[in-house]
Amino acid sequence: MFLKCLGFSSSKHINSDSPSSDAAMTLHVRLSKRPYQTVIEELCHQFSLADLKKATNNFDKNQVIRSKGFSVEYKGCFQHDVGVTGTVAVKRMHQGTGQGLREFMNEIELLCQLRHPNLITLIGFCNHRDEKILVYEYMSNGSLYDHLHNIHMEPLSWKKRLEVCIGAACGLHYLHTGTKRTILHCHIDSNSILLDNNMVSKISSFGLALQGPHFTSKPKPIPDDEFTSFIGTYGYTAPEVLQNMTFTDKSDVWSFGTVLLEVVCTDNTLIWTGYPIEQSIDPKIKGHIAPACWEVFMDITKRCLKWEPDERPAMGEVELQLEGALSLQEEADSKKNNGDYYHLLTTTTITNSLQEETSISCASNEF
Repeated sequence: MFLKCLGFSSSKHINSDSPSSDAAMTLHVRLSKRPYQTVIEELCHQFSLADLKKATNNFDKNQVIRSKGFSVEYKGCFQHDVGVTGTVAVKRMHQGTGQGLREFMNEIELLCQLRHPNLITLIGFCNHRDEKILVYEYMSNGSLYDHLHNIHMEPLSWKKRLEVCIGAACGLHYLHTGTKRTILHCHIDSNSILLDNNMVSKISSFGLALQGPHFTSKPKPIPDDEFTSFIGTYGYTAPEVLQNMTFTDKSDVWSFGTVLLEVVCTDNTLIWTGYPIEQSIDPKIKGHIAPACWEVFMDITKRCLKWEPDERPAMGEVELQLEGALSLQEEADSKKNNGDYYHLLTTTTITNSLQEETSISCASNEF
C-alpha cells in the first residue's frame, strides 16, 4: 500500500496507552530521525497539534466551517512560523471512530498524489496520538450546496451554475481517466463541490474514494466487511451501490447526474416522482435558460441517471456536453434583448426502472 511504502503504518501505535482496537489505530510517521524527506513530506506539510490549535484559536466553535459525519472543519490562519502562510481549512476527525481513521488515511494516500485545478489541494496533516487532522486550501465561497440552499448565500446565475458543473465534471473526468488507476470518488454530492475565491469549482471529500482497476471501468465489488455502514449520501447514491455495494466510474456518473438535477431544481428527488422538471425549476433562474441549452443539459442529465450503469455516459462526454450547453446559452444571450425572458415549451420527466422514460420535446427558440 502506498502509505506503508512511505513510512506510514496502520498497525503501530504511538504510545502504549492507545487502545488496541481498529477504531483507535494510528498512523505512525517515522520522520524526525530520517536524514532525508519522504515523498509525503515533500508533498504535504506535517503540522504539530500546537500549530493547528494556534491557527484555529484552540478549535474555537466560532471558526467552524461545516460539520460532517466523522469530522468537523474549521477556518484556520497561519503566520510565517510554520512554513505555511494564509487561511486554510482544518478538518479534524472525530476521535475513536474507525470510519474517521479510514477517511484520514484515504485522503492522505490519494490527495498527496493528485494535482488538478478542479480538485481540492491537501496542504498537510497532523498525526498526534488520537488526533487525526487534515489541512486543505481554504475555499472562501463555500460549497455548491450552500449556494443552492442557503438563503444567506449569493444565488448563482444559470451560466455560473453551468460553469461550476463543467469544472466539477472536469475534475471527475480526471479521476476516472487521468491517473494510472481509475479513482472512484464514491461520495459526489453538492456538498463535496467547493468554490474558491474565483468561483472555480473543486471536488473534495475523498475519504470514501476507491482505487479501481487499471485502464478499465470493470465493476469493483466491495467486501461486506470493508464498510460497516451506508456509504455516500442518500439521494445521490447509484441504485447498484444500494443494491449490491458495487462501485464503478458509472456510479459516480449517476451521483453527478443527481447534482445536475439539483442545480436546476434545488431538489434531486424528482428522479423518483416522475414530476415534470420544468415545473420545478429554481425561481432564481427561471426564464434565464435558453431552450437550446436546456435541451442539451437535460439530455445529458437524463443519460447520467439511466438505471443500467452501462447506459450512462463517461464523464468525458458529460464534460463536453455541458460545455456545449454553455456555448448555446452564451450564443442565445448574445441575441436577446435585456429584460427578455426565455420560455421552455417542454415537458421532461426522469423516471426509475419501473416506469418507461418519457420526454415530450417541443423546444422553442422564441424569447
